[in-house]
Amino acid sequence: MKKVFVFSDVHSFYDELMKALDDAGFDITNKDHVIISCGDMCDRGNKPREVLDFINGLPEERKVCIIGNHEWMLDELVDRGYAEWHDKHNRTDETIRILTGCYAPFSKAVSRMRNNTYWKEYKKSWRFYFELEDKIFVHGWLPIRDKIFGEPEIDPDWREASQSEMKEATWINGMEAWSNGLRLEGKTIFCGHIHTSWGHARLHNNGVEYPDESKGLYGCFDAFIDEGIVALDACTAYSGKVNVYCFETEDEIWNKSIS
Repeated sequence: MKKVFVFSDVHSFYDELMKALDDAGFDITNKDHVIISCGDMCDRGNKPREVLDFINGLPEERKVCIIGNHEWMLDELVDRGYAEWHDKHNRTDETIRILTGCYAPFSKAVSRMRNNTYWKEYKKSWRFYFELEDKIFVHGWLPIRDKIFGEPEIDPDWREASQSEMKEATWINGMEAWSNGLRLEGKTIFCGHIHTSWGHARLHNNGVEYPDESKGLYGCFDAFIDEGIVALDACTAYSGKVNVYCFETEDEIWNKSIS
């Protein structure tokens, strides 16, 4: 029996990830403990090396790594060769400096990043999505298409969606899509990307989206769980926590799904 530990949007906060996994009972020496990351492992925090060391150190049969929009953004920055305002806002440029150990000039850091061992090894594990029985794991949501008549829907052919369609889907607010009826019958979709306080405040009437304790405004960054959805982004940079969702599955089912 495999015990599965699911998390998302770690954003280089290694210590917070390790604490959350430890609290959930994860044992790195236990071959039956496996992880699923719903993306955005880097940017913002100061320990991308440690986070990638952890992920890269797990054998392929014990991990699933979904691509998030921050994985795309880092690759785009490397291809572009220079940082734009959003790269600086998200500290993507700083992630590159930390991973390469090069702090000036930035052009040299980008050049080194193209052959960075941490990043190249991590990329080998990337997936657009992962499906395990009645559970689907993505970053934002599944690709959505507009009907000629009627409301938008999840693309019936989402498993065959193009890279550009999957990339676009990493930017979708999954909780909002779910609340608008963009669901799959009989399936639970696990996602990250948007802080769970959005769903707790707007959909569950639990706290506020942007807490301010000085004003007595409190929010909830626990996992947002409802029928057909588990959203996990705890906005770690603000809340200091990482949400970990655990469940068990048969060895045969896990091994077949990751193959």
